[in-house]
Amino acid sequence: LDEQPFVCEMTLIEQTMAFCKTFTATKQTKATEEKKETEHTNPEGSEVLIRKEDREEEFFFVPTAKKKNKSKNTGAKAEGSTKPIKHNAVTFKLFDDLKLDAPITTDDIPGLLEKLEEQLESYKVKVQKWAEKREEMKRKILEDGILPDEEEKEVEE
Repeated sequence: LDEQPFVCEMTLIEQTMAFCKTFTATKQTKATEEKKETEHTNPEGSEVLIRKEDREEEFFFVPTAKKKNKSKNTGAKAEGSTKPIKHNAVTFKLFDDLKLDAPITTDDIPGLLEKLEEQLESYKVKVQKWAEKREEMKRKILEDGILPDEEEKEVEE
């Protein structure tokens, strides 16, 4: 009576959601660098050069030639960031256990995440109903010493 039902199913759904979110996560994990003001304690008359990135570029001639685009796939980038997802047998089995279709591209993931959240909510409701019944069953066992299921069997005989 103390073991919670649907633990495996709920963890499988949560892990699958985490798996799907790895494909939709934008790559904003770059650490923001804090710019520190440096004090220069140099003797008078000396000059301090600034970093090359911060310098204003001076052109002695105006560049006229445009850079050539080496990429042959310019049309694919314009469509969006739909990338195919490579699956192995294990991921196909996990999605099959959840009775869902495995996402083929990254565009399929938002709809799949909604379905996974609905499944998770349904399992949470089932666990909540089980928790309410568990207290009732414990009380009956302590009072009568008989499980409700066993009680029904005795009445039938």
